[in-house]
Amino acid sequence: MHLRLSSGALPSPHIDQLAASHPFIQQIDIVFPSSVHFEKTLSSLTTSYRRGQFTLSDFFEQASRTSTSPPLAALPTKSDADDTWCIDPRGVLTLCMSKQPYEQLGLVGEQLSFKGCQELHVIKIPLRKETQSIAVRARQEVAIRTWDELRAQSRYGKWEIAYVGGELSIGTVIEIKHQVRQLNNVFIPVPELARSKEESKEEWEERVSELFEWVGMACLGAQRLHANDRVDPFVAVYNAPTPSSLGDLTHLRWIGFMDTTFVQTVLTTAASLIMTCPSDKSSFISVTMHSNPMAPVSYIPPSCLTSGVEMKDTPPRVPRPDADDTVCLVLTKDTWLLGQNIGKWDARWG
Repeated sequence: MHLRLSSGALPSPHIDQLAASHPFIQQIDIVFPSSVHFEKTLSSLTTSYRRGQFTLSDFFEQASRTSTSPPLAALPTKSDADDTWCIDPRGVLTLCMSKQPYEQLGLVGEQLSFKGCQELHVIKIPLRKETQSIAVRARQEVAIRTWDELRAQSRYGKWEIAYVGGELSIGTVIEIKHQVRQLNNVFIPVPELARSKEESKEEWEERVSELFEWVGMACLGAQRLHANDRVDPFVAVYNAPTPSSLGDLTHLRWIGFMDTTFVQTVLTTAASLIMTCPSDKSSFISVTMHSNPMAPVSYIPPSCLTSGVEMKDTPPRVPRPDADDTVCLVLTKDTWLLGQNIGKWDARWG
């Protein structure tokens, strides 16, 4: 597990680009001291995705014929670490598979170099036909059909695919609406995100890490945050970050495959609400985003989002059910604090 902290002033272009770099968000949690205005505004945000059963070759063929606006993103709802794929919003199909099917497909890819995962290989194929020669495209299409046939021989059948964007209108529409939970009479910290002149870097990191811990517990609805908590100290001991005050907390949650436009709308709305609220040191909004752990592409660096470099390599990572990839953003009236957590088999930071 690796954690990276960063902070800055609002408004910030960094926040405006955050969603585009995380294309496969599957859960968003928002926590804030209860506010009717905040809850009403954020609760109005809804989105949807489509889901259906297809062979990858059929879906790839149809996806190749759609326009690039809005961008298409897709991935299977169920898969194995050595048998999965995704299409990210740049229009790139990334296959991740074990050694045997990789050798049978006959396409050139890259072997993952993580210790203990040397058998996994990744192949990248652009959706746009015009970026490839006719012969190369034909080989790619044959390879994808071959993979479907290998799965059929193993009795896996068709993929259940979730997707957003593009101009496809196949499959069932799944609406994503928020869930809401109120936590009453809990200890709520008064966040001070900036590092003071008296603090060392290590002291600041320890202090804000306590704030992130509190946010995580709030998202879980932990009993430890309640003022009337009477847990046996031999079982658990927890103290909220100081300074804190008693109050009510609102927790909103969205679960499902969310496109980057919706995710950015959530981030922009949260930032706008906190920047325009009446001056109050205790006001803050936290936004926690969880990426799909089985997507072979989890992070797209800003340099890879520039037009014309859609095939530039993204950081390799191993898709696995217990993979970590969480982003937690805390917003106060003039400052943002970002904590990013990734697992050991993710080369995002080298």
